[in-house]
Amino acid sequence: MTIGSPKSGKEKKSRKSKQVVEEKVPLLPSKKEEDVGFDEFNGASFTGAVFNLSTTIVGAGIMALPATMKVLGLVLGIAMIIFVAFLTEASIEMLLRFSRVGNTTSYGGVMGDAFGKCGRIFLQICVLVNNIGVLIVYMIIIGDVLSGTTSSGIHHAGVLEGWFGESWWNGHTFVLLITTLFVFAPLACLKRIDSLKFTSALSVALAVVFLVVTVGITVTKLINGSISMPRLLPDITDLTSFLNLFTAVPVLVTAYICHYNVHSIDNELEDNTQIKAVVRSSLALCSTVYVMTSLFGFLLFGDETLDDVLSNFDADLGIPYGSLLNDIVRVSYAAHLMLVFPIVFYPLRLNLDGLFFPSAMPLALDNLRFTLISSGLLTLVFVGANFIPSIWDAFQFTGATAAVCLGFIFPAAITLRDRHSIATKKDKILCIFMIVLAVFSNVVAIYSDAYALFKKNGSSRKDTRLGNRNILLFASSGTIGDSGMDGKDEKRERDELAESLNDLSTSFSTMIKADLQGTNNILELMEKMNLSVAEEYKSFGGVVSGLRVFVEQLKSKSGSFDEYVQQIDAIEQQVTELEAVISMLDKYVYLLESKLHHFYQVSPL
Repeated sequence: MTIGSPKSGKEKKSRKSKQVVEEKVPLLPSKKEEDVGFDEFNGASFTGAVFNLSTTIVGAGIMALPATMKVLGLVLGIAMIIFVAFLTEASIEMLLRFSRVGNTTSYGGVMGDAFGKCGRIFLQICVLVNNIGVLIVYMIIIGDVLSGTTSSGIHHAGVLEGWFGESWWNGHTFVLLITTLFVFAPLACLKRIDSLKFTSALSVALAVVFLVVTVGITVTKLINGSISMPRLLPDITDLTSFLNLFTAVPVLVTAYICHYNVHSIDNELEDNTQIKAVVRSSLALCSTVYVMTSLFGFLLFGDETLDDVLSNFDADLGIPYGSLLNDIVRVSYAAHLMLVFPIVFYPLRLNLDGLFFPSAMPLALDNLRFTLISSGLLTLVFVGANFIPSIWDAFQFTGATAAVCLGFIFPAAITLRDRHSIATKKDKILCIFMIVLAVFSNVVAIYSDAYALFKKNGSSRKDTRLGNRNILLFASSGTIGDSGMDGKDEKRERDELAESLNDLSTSFSTMIKADLQGTNNILELMEKMNLSVAEEYKSFGGVVSGLRVFVEQLKSKSGSFDEYVQQIDAIEQQVTELEAVISMLDKYVYLLESKLHHFYQVSPL
């Protein structure tokens, strides 16, 4: 039976009210059961269902799509967005088709029908991992946008901080606490997903605001001639660059994940034969928003497009009222995520209840259980967003994997299992393709993320070692110390400096003897010396990066006067330390030259 196959009202009602026992107990209450507590509810409208499903789809993923254009190029990138939309529609169609024939009313019910209790539990765990990770990331982004964030020692002012200055009430934790109590909690208390249709409509409108602003800025810069021709095709030079293309697939798949809410929306529809049209309309709307955002976002920023395009709106746009437009984009995006939060929270609560209370009465009819689960999950997400420092790295792996399973692997596995013998040969071929694409791309993406993460951690450790070594150099050269020291302290410092320089001279002499014994080639010796000096200059990368970020902030004219003063003081300190290292390197060169002449008795060229 297909999604849109016509059915009589009697058949439709009986499907909604049929009870399934034991391992097939649905996570979602049937409409008849829900109507016991909501006598005035006559079913959700088509428009409300489209807005709710569209809001489920358009979450934070929209901000990552322009960066995929940098990997895939405009032509292949836009083609992949449309292609994944068709794959998503096919996977949802399979889910609903098997839920019809199996007489189940939830995603977990379909998995339980195909793979038994273990399949249902595995599905519920994946929904928990995916949705908890997504909600924590949403809350982190909201806090960063409104309150600011500090990265690599550089503070990026939030919207509230930029408007009102730094204060206790616009701090990260307090802002998230107020948002949780007065936005998330009231919306999370709604027991029907259809009750969120108005907030979902506003959420979609805010995503369109971001799109309109991006299009307007891009068109303005196109007229000014300040936008270069974007890359149309991917830059493939070797096997590594080819495999890198597959890292974009999990991003695209995650951008379309909505499968965990499809049954909730279907169960509340006044006419459930409309679900196929609801899915297609939502995917068409979201695909249009995705294509336009990717196109104009990549046109606007080109190869400078960051992984999160919102970060590109933290600098000078080079147009009039650029600062105002930046604030509009950031505020609208934060508000958009606030309204997406409850639509993702709804299936999280249902699946947690289905995992721990599979045989209990419907959650909507048990106020105590509903309240405890809702408040517990909100607390967990709040704590995760504020007090777990490495949560982002963890969900780079678990979240992406769970999303791909929910979107492609589980629907394909249900179809290949074909417990009711309704799958066609075409369905099975498509399912095999979906599983192969999902598994291969996810393995490549996880490998790339792991490699980048380990490389980043290795670089951090190396930078730490270089920083510690430079601090020792500064201390030995007298640049770091108490300016109020007495004569005895000064004498002790001079003695320590002389001893340090003597030790340094001895170590270089030993190094030269060991590495270059038996050669009198002055050019070779000087080359070795230059390499040694150049190695020391690598530690300047952090200082240069900090200066570059500060210059960008000055260009964008963002931040308060106090922040500028603090950053200027920090830069002065960095310049002082830089001069100390340069002075120390000059001493290195002098010592090396002296020791070369001393050991090898050669005349300078």
